Amino acid sequence: MKNRNISLSYIIAALNNAFFWYAPWLLFVYKYINIEQATILQLVGLVVRSIAEVPTGAVSDLLGKKRTLMIALLLSAIGEIYMGFSTSFIQFIIVYIIIGLGQSFYSGTIDAFIYDSLLEKNQTKEYPKVLGKSNAWVSIATAMATITGGFLFQIWAGLPFVVTGVAKLFGLLTVFFITEPSVDSLAFSFKNFIKMTGQGFSNLFSRQLINCTLLLLIAGSFSTIAYEILDDVAVVDWGYNAVGISILYTAAILVSIPSGFLYSYVSKKLKLKTLILFGGLFLASNYLLSLWINVFIWTGLFLIRVLYSPIKKAAIMDTLNQNTDSSIRATTISTYELLNKLPFVLFGIPIGILMKDFGVKSFSVGFAVTLVILLITYILFNKFHQNKTLEI
Repeated sequence: MKNRNISLSYIIAALNNAFFWYAPWLLFVYKYINIEQATILQLVGLVVRSIAEVPTGAVSDLLGKKRTLMIALLLSAIGEIYMGFSTSFIQFIIVYIIIGLGQSFYSGTIDAFIYDSLLEKNQTKEYPKVLGKSNAWVSIATAMATITGGFLFQIWAGLPFVVTGVAKLFGLLTVFFITEPSVDSLAFSFKNFIKMTGQGFSNLFSRQLINCTLLLLIAGSFSTIAYEILDDVAVVDWGYNAVGISILYTAAILVSIPSGFLYSYVSKKLKLKTLILFGGLFLASNYLLSLWINVFIWTGLFLIRVLYSPIKKAAIMDTLNQNTDSSIRATTISTYELLNKLPFVLFGIPIGILMKDFGVKSFSVGFAVTLVILLITYILFNKFHQNKTLEI
Protein backbone atom coordinates (compact mmCIF):
# COMPACT_ATOMS: atom_id res chain seq x y z
CA MET A 1 0.00 0.00 0.00
CA LYS A 2 1.44 3.37 -1.04
CA ASN A 3 -0.19 6.34 0.62
CA ARG A 4 1.97 9.37 1.35
CA ASN A 5 -0.53 10.86 3.78
CA ILE A 6 -0.54 7.71 5.89
CA SER A 7 3.26 7.54 6.06
CA LEU A 8 3.40 11.18 7.17
CA SER A 9 0.59 10.63 9.69
CA TYR A 10 2.82 8.16 11.57
CA ILE A 11 5.48 10.87 11.95
CA ILE A 12 2.94 13.50 13.01
CA ALA A 13 1.35 11.20 15.59
CA ALA A 14 4.74 10.17 17.01
CA LEU A 15 5.96 13.77 17.34
CA ASN A 16 2.69 14.93 18.88
CA ASN A 17 2.88 12.19 21.54
CA ALA A 18 6.57 12.56 22.38
CA PHE A 19 5.89 13.84 25.91
CA PHE A 20 9.33 14.26 27.47
CA TRP A 21 7.70 15.55 30.68
CA TYR A 22 5.55 12.42 31.18
CA ALA A 23 7.55 11.18 34.19
CA PRO A 24 8.80 14.40 35.89
CA TRP A 25 5.87 16.80 35.31
CA LEU A 26 4.58 16.54 38.88
CA LEU A 27 8.05 17.14 40.31
CA PHE A 28 8.29 20.27 38.14
CA VAL A 29 4.99 21.84 39.23
CA TYR A 30 5.66 20.96 42.88
CA LYS A 31 8.57 23.42 42.76
CA TYR A 32 6.04 26.25 42.51
CA ILE A 33 2.58 25.03 43.62
CA ASN A 34 1.04 22.57 46.09
CA ILE A 35 -0.91 19.36 45.50
CA GLU A 36 -4.33 21.08 45.65
CA GLN A 37 -3.30 23.51 42.92
CA ALA A 38 -1.83 20.66 40.86
CA THR A 39 -5.19 18.86 41.07
CA ILE A 40 -6.97 22.00 39.89
CA LEU A 41 -4.59 22.19 36.93
CA GLN A 42 -5.50 18.67 35.85
CA LEU A 43 -9.19 19.52 36.09
CA VAL A 44 -8.73 22.77 34.15
CA GLY A 45 -6.98 20.93 31.35
CA LEU A 46 -9.67 18.26 31.17
CA VAL A 47 -12.53 20.79 31.27
CA VAL A 48 -10.96 22.81 28.45
CA ARG A 49 -10.49 19.68 26.34
CA SER A 50 -14.04 18.54 27.09
CA ILE A 51 -15.68 21.85 26.20
CA ALA A 52 -13.58 22.30 23.08
CA GLU A 53 -13.86 18.75 21.72
CA VAL A 54 -17.02 19.16 19.64
CA PRO A 55 -16.45 22.72 18.35
CA THR A 56 -12.91 21.87 17.27
CA GLY A 57 -14.17 18.73 15.55
CA ALA A 58 -16.69 20.81 13.62
CA VAL A 59 -13.91 23.25 12.67
CA SER A 60 -11.87 20.30 11.38
CA ASP A 61 -14.69 19.08 9.15
CA LEU A 62 -15.34 22.59 7.83
CA LEU A 63 -11.89 24.16 7.71
CA GLY A 64 -10.06 21.01 6.64
CA LYS A 65 -7.92 18.44 8.45
CA LYS A 66 -4.59 19.90 7.30
CA ARG A 67 -5.28 23.43 8.57
CA THR A 68 -6.74 22.10 11.81
CA LEU A 69 -3.67 19.95 12.47
CA MET A 70 -1.50 23.02 11.92
CA ILE A 71 -3.52 24.96 14.49
CA ALA A 72 -3.37 22.03 16.92
CA LEU A 73 0.40 21.56 16.78
CA LEU A 74 1.13 25.29 16.86
CA LEU A 75 -1.00 25.81 19.99
CA SER A 76 0.52 22.75 21.67
CA ALA A 77 4.06 23.89 20.84
CA ILE A 78 3.43 27.37 22.26
CA GLY A 79 1.90 25.91 25.42
CA GLU A 80 4.68 23.36 26.01
CA ILE A 81 7.51 25.87 25.55
CA TYR A 82 5.72 28.45 27.73
CA MET A 83 5.32 25.76 30.42
CA GLY A 84 9.08 25.27 30.58
CA PHE A 85 9.55 28.89 31.62
CA SER A 86 6.48 29.18 33.87
CA THR A 87 6.90 29.64 37.61
CA SER A 88 3.44 30.51 38.97
CA PHE A 89 -0.01 28.99 39.30
CA ILE A 90 -1.56 31.63 37.01
CA GLN A 91 0.99 30.91 34.30
CA PHE A 92 0.30 27.18 34.62
CA ILE A 93 -3.43 27.82 34.21
CA ILE A 94 -2.78 29.74 30.98
CA VAL A 95 -0.52 26.96 29.73
CA TYR A 96 -3.09 24.24 30.44
CA ILE A 97 -5.75 26.20 28.56
CA ILE A 98 -3.50 26.63 25.51
CA ILE A 99 -2.38 23.00 25.49
CA GLY A 100 -5.95 21.79 26.14
CA LEU A 101 -7.16 23.67 23.06
CA GLY A 102 -4.31 22.26 21.00
CA GLN A 103 -5.09 18.70 22.08
CA SER A 104 -8.78 19.21 21.29
CA PHE A 105 -7.99 20.36 17.76
CA TYR A 106 -5.71 17.34 17.31
CA SER A 107 -7.66 14.45 18.88
CA GLY A 108 -10.55 13.89 16.46
CA THR A 109 -8.77 15.43 13.48
CA ILE A 110 -5.87 12.97 13.18
CA ASP A 111 -8.17 9.92 13.24
CA ALA A 112 -10.49 11.48 10.67
CA PHE A 113 -7.51 12.48 8.52
CA ILE A 114 -6.13 8.93 8.49
CA TYR A 115 -9.47 7.33 7.61
CA ASP A 116 -10.31 9.91 4.92
CA SER A 117 -6.86 9.53 3.38
CA LEU A 118 -7.55 5.81 3.00
CA LEU A 119 -11.10 6.41 1.80
CA GLU A 120 -9.83 8.74 -0.92
CA LYS A 121 -7.78 5.89 -2.40
CA ASN A 122 -10.32 3.11 -1.71
CA GLN A 123 -8.04 1.59 0.93
CA THR A 124 -10.38 1.56 3.95
CA LYS A 125 -9.81 -2.21 4.35
CA GLU A 126 -6.29 -1.29 5.42
CA TYR A 127 -7.57 0.90 8.27
CA PRO A 128 -7.11 -1.67 11.09
CA LYS A 129 -3.53 -2.28 9.98
CA VAL A 130 -2.79 1.44 9.65
CA LEU A 131 -4.37 2.23 13.00
CA GLY A 132 -2.36 -0.51 14.66
CA LYS A 133 0.88 0.79 13.20
CA SER A 134 0.01 4.37 14.20
CA ASN A 135 -0.68 3.33 17.81
CA ALA A 136 2.55 1.34 17.89
CA TRP A 137 4.67 4.27 16.67
CA VAL A 138 2.95 6.54 19.21
CA SER A 139 3.87 4.09 21.98
CA ILE A 140 7.48 3.90 20.80
CA ALA A 141 7.77 7.69 20.69
CA THR A 142 6.19 8.09 24.13
CA ALA A 143 8.46 5.44 25.67
CA MET A 144 11.62 7.02 24.24
CA ALA A 145 10.51 10.48 25.36
CA THR A 146 9.62 9.22 28.85
CA ILE A 147 13.06 7.72 29.38
CA THR A 148 14.87 10.76 27.95
CA GLY A 149 12.74 13.23 29.90
CA GLY A 150 14.09 12.05 33.24
CA PHE A 151 17.65 12.91 32.20
CA LEU A 152 16.57 16.26 30.70
CA PHE A 153 14.91 17.13 34.01
CA GLN A 154 18.26 16.67 35.78
CA ILE A 155 19.84 19.24 33.45
CA TRP A 156 17.07 21.83 33.83
CA ALA A 157 13.58 21.26 35.23
CA GLY A 158 11.86 23.07 32.36
CA LEU A 159 13.82 21.35 29.60
CA PRO A 160 11.44 18.35 29.13
CA PHE A 161 8.61 20.78 28.32
CA VAL A 162 10.70 22.86 25.92
CA VAL A 163 11.93 19.77 24.06
CA THR A 164 8.31 18.53 23.85
CA GLY A 165 7.35 21.88 22.31
CA VAL A 166 10.17 21.58 19.77
CA ALA A 167 8.91 18.10 18.83
CA LYS A 168 5.48 19.65 18.19
CA LEU A 169 7.10 22.24 15.89
CA PHE A 170 8.70 19.42 13.87
CA GLY A 171 5.24 17.86 13.70
CA LEU A 172 3.87 21.16 12.39
CA LEU A 173 6.58 21.20 9.73
CA THR A 174 5.58 17.66 8.69
CA VAL A 175 1.93 18.73 8.27
CA PHE A 176 2.98 21.12 5.49
CA PHE A 177 3.82 18.07 3.34
CA ILE A 178 0.45 16.30 3.65
CA THR A 179 -2.43 16.83 1.22
CA GLU A 180 -6.03 17.47 2.21
CA PRO A 181 -8.15 14.33 1.54
CA SER A 182 -10.74 14.84 -1.19
CA VAL A 183 -13.95 14.16 0.71
CA ASP A 184 -17.30 15.89 0.99
CA SER A 185 -17.02 19.17 2.90
CA LEU A 186 -18.92 22.39 3.47
CA ALA A 187 -17.70 25.95 3.25
CA PHE A 188 -16.79 27.38 6.65
CA SER A 189 -19.50 29.60 8.15
CA PHE A 190 -21.09 30.03 11.57
CA LYS A 191 -24.33 28.50 10.27
CA ASN A 192 -22.53 25.41 8.97
CA PHE A 193 -20.50 25.26 12.20
CA ILE A 194 -23.69 25.00 14.30
CA LYS A 195 -25.19 22.54 11.83
CA MET A 196 -22.07 20.35 11.88
CA THR A 197 -21.95 20.26 15.67
CA GLY A 198 -25.59 19.13 15.80
CA GLN A 199 -24.97 16.46 13.20
CA GLY A 200 -22.12 15.04 15.27
CA PHE A 201 -24.44 14.46 18.22
CA SER A 202 -27.23 13.17 15.98
CA ASN A 203 -24.96 10.67 14.27
CA LEU A 204 -23.54 9.35 17.52
CA PHE A 205 -27.05 8.67 18.83
CA SER A 206 -28.60 7.62 15.54
CA ARG A 207 -30.45 4.31 15.25
CA GLN A 208 -27.51 2.93 13.29
CA LEU A 209 -24.90 3.72 15.95
CA ILE A 210 -26.71 4.06 19.30
CA ASN A 211 -26.20 0.42 20.30
CA CYS A 212 -22.46 0.72 19.78
CA THR A 213 -22.38 4.19 21.36
CA LEU A 214 -23.62 2.86 24.71
CA LEU A 215 -20.75 0.35 24.87
CA LEU A 216 -18.21 2.90 23.67
CA LEU A 217 -19.24 5.36 26.38
CA ILE A 218 -19.10 2.75 29.15
CA ALA A 219 -15.65 1.53 28.13
CA GLY A 220 -14.32 4.99 27.32
CA SER A 221 -15.55 6.90 30.39
CA PHE A 222 -14.20 4.33 32.86
CA SER A 223 -10.86 4.31 31.03
CA THR A 224 -10.77 8.11 31.30
CA ILE A 225 -11.32 7.97 35.08
CA ALA A 226 -8.58 5.35 35.41
CA TYR A 227 -6.15 7.33 33.26
CA GLU A 228 -6.87 10.77 34.73
CA ILE A 229 -6.79 9.90 38.42
CA LEU A 230 -7.11 6.30 39.58
CA ASP A 231 -3.92 4.89 38.03
CA ASP A 232 -1.72 7.71 39.37
CA VAL A 233 -3.21 7.53 42.86
CA ALA A 234 -3.16 3.74 42.91
CA VAL A 235 0.54 3.36 42.10
CA VAL A 236 1.39 5.68 44.99
CA ASP A 237 -1.00 3.81 47.28
CA TRP A 238 0.72 0.53 46.35
CA GLY A 239 4.03 2.01 47.52
CA TYR A 240 5.75 3.08 44.30
CA ASN A 241 8.13 6.05 44.61
CA ALA A 242 8.98 8.57 41.86
CA VAL A 243 11.65 6.34 40.28
CA GLY A 244 9.42 3.28 40.50
CA ILE A 245 6.52 5.11 38.84
CA SER A 246 8.78 6.25 36.00
CA ILE A 247 10.01 2.69 35.42
CA LEU A 248 6.50 1.22 35.65
CA TYR A 249 5.03 3.71 33.16
CA THR A 250 7.88 3.20 30.73
CA ALA A 251 7.41 -0.57 30.98
CA ALA A 252 3.68 -0.10 30.45
CA ILE A 253 4.27 1.86 27.26
CA LEU A 254 6.74 -0.70 25.96
CA VAL A 255 4.48 -3.70 26.56
CA SER A 256 1.65 -1.94 24.71
CA ILE A 257 3.67 -1.62 21.49
CA PRO A 258 3.05 -5.20 20.19
CA SER A 259 -0.70 -4.69 20.56
CA GLY A 260 -0.62 -1.92 18.00
CA PHE A 261 0.65 -4.36 15.38
CA LEU A 262 -1.70 -7.15 16.51
CA TYR A 263 -4.90 -5.17 16.00
CA SER A 264 -5.15 -5.82 12.26
CA TYR A 265 -5.04 -9.57 13.03
CA VAL A 266 -7.43 -9.78 15.99
CA SER A 267 -9.97 -7.45 14.34
CA LYS A 268 -10.39 -10.07 11.61
CA LYS A 269 -11.01 -12.82 14.15
CA LEU A 270 -13.36 -11.08 16.59
CA LYS A 271 -16.14 -8.52 16.33
CA LEU A 272 -15.32 -4.94 17.31
CA LYS A 273 -17.89 -5.03 20.12
CA THR A 274 -16.21 -8.12 21.54
CA LEU A 275 -12.80 -6.43 21.49
CA ILE A 276 -14.21 -3.40 23.32
CA LEU A 277 -15.95 -5.60 25.89
CA PHE A 278 -12.68 -7.42 26.57
CA GLY A 279 -11.03 -4.05 27.16
CA GLY A 280 -13.62 -3.15 29.78
CA LEU A 281 -13.22 -6.50 31.51
CA PHE A 282 -9.42 -6.18 31.58
CA LEU A 283 -9.77 -2.76 33.21
CA ALA A 284 -12.18 -4.14 35.81
CA SER A 285 -9.92 -7.12 36.57
CA ASN A 286 -7.03 -4.76 37.29
CA TYR A 287 -8.91 -3.29 40.28
CA LEU A 288 -11.52 -5.87 41.25
CA LEU A 289 -9.29 -7.75 43.73
CA SER A 290 -7.36 -4.76 45.08
CA LEU A 291 -8.26 -5.53 48.71
CA TRP A 292 -6.99 -9.12 48.55
CA ILE A 293 -3.86 -9.13 46.38
CA ASN A 294 -0.29 -7.87 46.74
CA VAL A 295 1.59 -5.24 44.75
CA PHE A 296 3.21 -7.80 42.43
CA ILE A 297 -0.11 -9.28 41.31
CA TRP A 298 -1.64 -5.81 40.90
CA THR A 299 1.33 -4.71 38.80
CA GLY A 300 1.00 -7.80 36.60
CA LEU A 301 -2.70 -7.12 36.07
CA PHE A 302 -1.90 -3.49 35.31
CA LEU A 303 0.62 -4.43 32.62
CA ILE A 304 -1.78 -6.98 31.08
CA ARG A 305 -4.48 -4.32 30.90
CA VAL A 306 -2.09 -1.83 29.31
CA LEU A 307 -0.92 -4.50 26.85
CA TYR A 308 -4.50 -4.81 25.57
CA SER A 309 -5.39 -1.11 25.75
CA PRO A 310 -4.29 -0.17 22.17
CA ILE A 311 -6.54 -2.92 20.78
CA LYS A 312 -9.55 -1.57 22.66
CA LYS A 313 -8.79 2.01 21.59
CA ALA A 314 -8.35 0.98 17.95
CA ALA A 315 -11.63 -0.96 18.03
CA ILE A 316 -13.46 2.12 19.34
CA MET A 317 -12.04 4.34 16.58
CA ASP A 318 -12.74 1.67 13.97
CA THR A 319 -16.37 1.44 15.11
CA LEU A 320 -16.87 5.20 14.88
CA ASN A 321 -15.19 5.50 11.49
CA GLN A 322 -17.13 2.63 9.93
CA ASN A 323 -20.44 4.21 10.95
CA THR A 324 -19.74 7.85 10.12
CA ASP A 325 -19.82 9.84 6.90
CA SER A 326 -16.61 11.64 5.97
CA SER A 327 -18.23 15.07 6.12
CA ILE A 328 -18.90 14.76 9.86
CA ARG A 329 -16.21 12.26 10.85
CA ALA A 330 -14.07 14.57 13.02
CA THR A 331 -17.17 16.11 14.59
CA THR A 332 -18.55 12.70 15.58
CA ILE A 333 -15.22 11.54 17.02
CA SER A 334 -14.87 14.79 18.96
CA THR A 335 -18.42 14.43 20.28
CA TYR A 336 -17.55 10.97 21.54
CA GLU A 337 -14.38 12.30 23.20
CA LEU A 338 -16.45 15.00 24.92
CA LEU A 339 -18.97 12.50 26.31
CA ASN A 340 -16.07 10.23 27.22
CA LYS A 341 -14.59 12.87 29.53
CA LEU A 342 -17.88 14.18 30.93
CA PRO A 343 -18.27 11.67 33.82
CA PHE A 344 -14.86 12.59 35.22
CA VAL A 345 -15.51 16.30 34.79
CA LEU A 346 -18.80 15.95 36.70
CA PHE A 347 -17.69 13.47 39.35
CA GLY A 348 -13.94 14.10 39.65
CA ILE A 349 -14.23 15.87 43.01
CA PRO A 350 -16.66 13.29 44.54
CA ILE A 351 -14.34 10.52 43.32
CA GLY A 352 -11.44 12.17 45.15
CA ILE A 353 -13.54 12.45 48.33
CA LEU A 354 -14.54 8.78 48.16
CA MET A 355 -10.94 7.67 47.75
CA LYS A 356 -9.91 9.81 50.72
CA ASP A 357 -12.77 8.63 52.98
CA PHE A 358 -12.83 4.92 52.10
CA GLY A 359 -9.29 4.35 50.86
CA VAL A 360 -7.94 3.87 47.34
CA LYS A 361 -8.20 0.09 47.35
CA SER A 362 -11.82 0.06 48.57
CA PHE A 363 -12.76 2.66 45.95
CA SER A 364 -10.94 0.59 43.31
CA VAL A 365 -13.10 -2.45 44.10
CA GLY A 366 -16.28 -0.35 43.88
CA PHE A 367 -15.04 1.16 40.61
CA ALA A 368 -14.47 -2.32 39.13
CA VAL A 369 -17.77 -3.74 40.37
CA THR A 370 -19.68 -0.81 38.87
CA LEU A 371 -17.95 -1.31 35.53
CA VAL A 372 -18.71 -5.05 35.50
CA ILE A 373 -22.39 -4.41 36.33
CA LEU A 374 -22.69 -1.89 33.49
CA LEU A 375 -21.01 -4.25 31.02
CA ILE A 376 -23.28 -7.15 32.01
CA THR A 377 -26.31 -4.85 31.75
CA TYR A 378 -25.21 -3.82 28.26
CA ILE A 379 -24.76 -7.45 27.17
CA LEU A 380 -28.22 -8.40 28.45
CA PHE A 381 -29.79 -5.29 26.89
CA ASN A 382 -28.09 -5.98 23.58
CA LYS A 383 -29.27 -9.60 23.60
CA PHE A 384 -32.83 -8.55 24.43
CA HIS A 385 -32.78 -5.90 21.70
CA GLN A 386 -31.61 -8.45 19.11
CA ASN A 387 -34.35 -10.91 20.14
CA LYS A 388 -37.01 -8.19 19.80
CA THR A 389 -35.68 -7.29 16.37
CA LEU A 390 -35.91 -10.93 15.24
CA GLU A 391 -39.51 -11.14 16.50
CA ILE A 392 -40.46 -8.08 14.47
